[in-house]
Amino acid sequence: MIKQLGVAVGLLAAAWQATAVEATFEPVTGTPFVADYSRGTKQGDYGIIVLEGSRGGQSNHLASKVAGLGYPVLSVAYFRAPGLPPALDQLPLEYFDAPRQWLLQQPETRTDGVILLGWSKGAELALLLAAQHQEYAGVAAIAPSSVVWAAPAQASQPASVSSWSLAGESLPFVPLNAPLAEREGLLAAFVAGLEDRDAVEQARIPVERIAGPVLLLSGEDDRIWPAARMGDQICNRMPDDACTHIRYPEAGHLLDPGFKMGGTVKVNTEAERAVRQELARFLHSLNSSSEHER
Repeated sequence: MIKQLGVAVGLLAAAWQATAVEATFEPVTGTPFVADYSRGTKQGDYGIIVLEGSRGGQSNHLASKVAGLGYPVLSVAYFRAPGLPPALDQLPLEYFDAPRQWLLQQPETRTDGVILLGWSKGAELALLLAAQHQEYAGVAAIAPSSVVWAAPAQASQPASVSSWSLAGESLPFVPLNAPLAEREGLLAAFVAGLEDRDAVEQARIPVERIAGPVLLLSGEDDRIWPAARMGDQICNRMPDDACTHIRYPEAGHLLDPGFKMGGTVKVNTEAERAVRQELARFLHSLNSSSEHER
């Protein structure tokens, strides 16, 4: 299901403000992964793994959007953090097995699944992980990608390489035209990459394998990559009742006023409020519809 929504959401914002709580994140220690955890106030609901984009490190800013609803949230770093790789370059998907199992074992979380939330590069990763493992009960992706992209260019890495690996093998990826990106910007390079049909077919994320529902949220004034177009591509490969894509016509890349990647501060502020409400609905629906399985 694909929806295009405006961002005049005053009533929705009021509903969000009435339900938000203060969330506290603490570092997780003694584990083979780097993360902060907010235990939340809810008991017996799905835990949520949150994934940052190409900035790296933990994404506690994004994580707070759902931790504020009282859910248990694990904000996981996968590069650019102490003890982790410095670059987003052929990172092993197996790294995420440990945080998933850790979250499943916490006394306040359900033991039959985990929810993924990511934005930008973290949205690409979230969809890819969910397509690999049936233990993910649902995915929420802000500024999603329908394909695996090349790792961001590094001065020490002249040739394009994949962002991810699995079982020691690099995953197929869509390369980026670096000269085009320098001349016309990242968006132009990503749009051009999607025209490489052979690469796209090899690198597309097999979203049809995802076991749980998928919520995609994108801005149509995204200046980084064509998330709205890629979100449509994702939903078009899934049953209508399994995928919902909400497009915000004038909003930017991350649907958040704190990041200047398209859209105005006003529009992104309104979009961010709407996104919080959509995430609240999505998480409530996931937990409510699965109560019979408890």
